[in-house]
Amino acid sequence: MKPMTTDWETGEIVTLQRIDKMLKKNRTTAYKEFVSSRYICIRKASNGKPGILVKTLGKTPATFLNIVDGLPFVKDDVEQLFYDTNYYSFPFPKASEVEEVLTIIRNNQELLNQFESISMKINTESTFWVRETTHNLLYMRRLQFFDAKSCQTYTAKGNDAHYRLSIVYYDDSQLIW
Repeated sequence: MKPMTTDWETGEIVTLQRIDKMLKKNRTTAYKEFVSSRYICIRKASNGKPGILVKTLGKTPATFLNIVDGLPFVKDDVEQLFYDTNYYSFPFPKASEVEEVLTIIRNNQELLNQFESISMKINTESTFWVRETTHNLLYMRRLQFFDAKSCQTYTAKGNDAHYRLSIVYYDDSQLIW
């Protein structure tokens, strides 16, 4: 396997090899988060700041989301083994990460054009699912979303659909997600 290079430029389309990490494992079912496929570099790593890669995953209704080990999870991919089943989800970003990414994209028309050119739809004034969850009565976790217009996080109600982003930070030697 050849070593990974991380000298990506802003606006560059980056293809990541599939990498996953375990979130939760039951007897015959595993839940994993993964990154793979095409991302756009929205900030080059420099001066001690990590670079940022972003992938938009479109709008997803609440009924497609589950909570696994306290975190939002969508069955983006499945691997059926003889006795086991592995479910994979792109990781959900924190609200602060979504806010940072949207600020960068909003202020750079070239990045907006790059997202459009590879058919990754993004509306920087929309709403986005986030990693944070909140407790309801009886300790039931509730999903939350970030509203880009108000820069606030709200508890999801009903079956509203919100955008999903996969955000990967990188430095000279590693990917962080």
